[in-house]
Amino acid sequence: MSAQFSTNEAVSLEKEIGGVRLVDTPEEALGTVYEIDRCIEWIRSHDFKSVCLQFPDHLLSDSTKIAQRLQSALQQTVYVLGDSAYESCCIDYITAAHANADAIIHYGPVCFSQAANEIPFLNIYEKRDLNLPALTQTVRPLTEADPDFSIVVDTEYLTHFDDIRAAFPTVPVRSILEPPASQPRVLILCHNQRKILNYKLSFKPRELRYYDPTTDRLVDYECDPKVLKRRRFLAEKIRDSNTIGIIIGTVAVKNYLTVLDRMKKVIKACGKKYYVISVGKPTVAKLANFAEMDVYVVVSCAMNEIYDSREFYKPIVTPYDVEVALNEAATSHDFTYNYNDYLSDAEIRPKEDADVSLITGALRSSTLEETAEESTEIAVRNDGTVALNTSFGAGFLAQRNWKGLEQNLGQDEVELASEGRRGIAQGYSNEKS
Repeated sequence: MSAQFSTNEAVSLEKEIGGVRLVDTPEEALGTVYEIDRCIEWIRSHDFKSVCLQFPDHLLSDSTKIAQRLQSALQQTVYVLGDSAYESCCIDYITAAHANADAIIHYGPVCFSQAANEIPFLNIYEKRDLNLPALTQTVRPLTEADPDFSIVVDTEYLTHFDDIRAAFPTVPVRSILEPPASQPRVLILCHNQRKILNYKLSFKPRELRYYDPTTDRLVDYECDPKVLKRRRFLAEKIRDSNTIGIIIGTVAVKNYLTVLDRMKKVIKACGKKYYVISVGKPTVAKLANFAEMDVYVVVSCAMNEIYDSREFYKPIVTPYDVEVALNEAATSHDFTYNYNDYLSDAEIRPKEDADVSLITGALRSSTLEETAEESTEIAVRNDGTVALNTSFGAGFLAQRNWKGLEQNLGQDEVELASEGRRGIAQGYSNEKS
């Protein structure tokens, strides 16, 4: 086979895969780290019969030990969700439904997203060490110089909440999960850069600093200008596109169906074609099967890192990008990854005047007018009726040389089934070694 159609096997054999570093909690610390007594009391007090335990990948190594302890104490079966349907920071109602769960205990990191389902759940947060003297020494000069600062504690350090409040008696201290009131200046105790970015974009404090407990450093936080610059590039890609894929990246975040319908309305109003795609966790290999898409808009949790990925063959955009690019009436929105921050049923006003693409330099006319004219043109062929509009899926498929396996009904002679090859792909029995 020609080299351009094959890949050297050494590429696959020598490829390094970034694995997940598993946590191995000591046996004597399991009760404290995973708050087993609290979980037992919560299940008993609500009389739950079918409980699912949701773990992120890096905590799965402890999952069986936790499940065994709970089952021994409760004398009932609990289920471990081994693979989350979407993001592990969101409550996985889909997988839990397979066990008819009436409650979920979620372990590990969480996000700001509001839950879409009303199934009861309990969050057990990760617990990290905190050097309280170093925190006090680093932060106290700042809070004494500016009393307007408030301290926000991430979930991983909530076990130290009372100690932090005692160390800063004159400073407002609250959890990151509490809705903020007036907060002109915020110091957030967190090391997750994506969560800090989401906090900045969602709550828009006038000044934001963060203390990283892993390095004991106090840093002035500024949004990466590349994030906002990329929004302009993606807006141009959306305007250049003809076919947009709407990827369902979550069913656990509140209003995911509402934003899905909103994307349909905006795209349709601009005369573009859309396809709704549900493939579980989106990956490069899965989305590569939809070559006719020009852009993918992913409806997902704000913590999803797919928006920052450069591995996909087509651009990945947020619902915000689609709204701003295609709706001229959307001028008051500020960018955020959380679609609930800007979701509305406001007016949709598509752009009618022709303009020039800043990426290709080509003239962009009204897509709506072109679609209305071309949609009436069809060609009847021997193998069926095919739309001439090659901007959409049917026309794209008609132009491809290979269209998949064909049934050829009535064209092949009917034969009895016969035994095929034996062996594995590396070497079948009828092949010469």
